Amino acid sequence: MPANKRLTAAEFARAIDGINISERPIAMARAVLVDGESQSDCARANGVSRNAVCIAVNRIWEAHSAVPAGFERVTAVLPKHQASVVRAWHERAPLKSESAS
Repeated sequence: MPANKRLTAAEFARAIDGINISERPIAMARAVLVDGESQSDCARANGVSRNAVCIAVNRIWEAHSAVPAGFERVTAVLPKHQASVVRAWHERAPLKSESAS
């Protein structure tokens, strides 16, 4: 995961919803991804290895980055008015495919 990747509190909450992970790794991942703490500082503060923090962060990041069945991730460069329409579609899209229910 690139060092500059961050999540909002809402994105983080969606990423951890439904995954089986204990409270401590969730707290460490949140400190890094949401609060912006470095993995090294987080490891020192929790008395664990940097690798333990890295594993927790990567697990949450992968859950956040996963594309549900029936969806596709796209990247596009659009005029502002079209980009705002696409952002609105993204905000209204269900988090999980209707067929996965």
